[in-house]
Amino acid sequence: MSHKDRRGNSSNDGSSFKLNETFTSSEVEVKPTFESMGLREELLRGIFNYGFEKPSAIQQRAILPIIKGRDPRV
Repeated sequence: MSHKDRRGNSSNDGSSFKLNETFTSSEVEVKPTFESMGLREELLRGIFNYGFEKPSAIQQRAILPIIKGRDPRV
């Protein structure tokens, strides 16, 4: 059965689909703490109430571009 991925590329089965998991961009800024991201106070409270203390490496790079509506992988 043929199907298309979200970019419109066709493949016959899942085994032929390869996802490039390495993404880089000189425009991606690393934010070491949730506070340094300039998030709203109520969002920060929610993050800390769930027990998060520090963003993971991917969160440090992806949260702000996602909030701004930009795909951090491109």
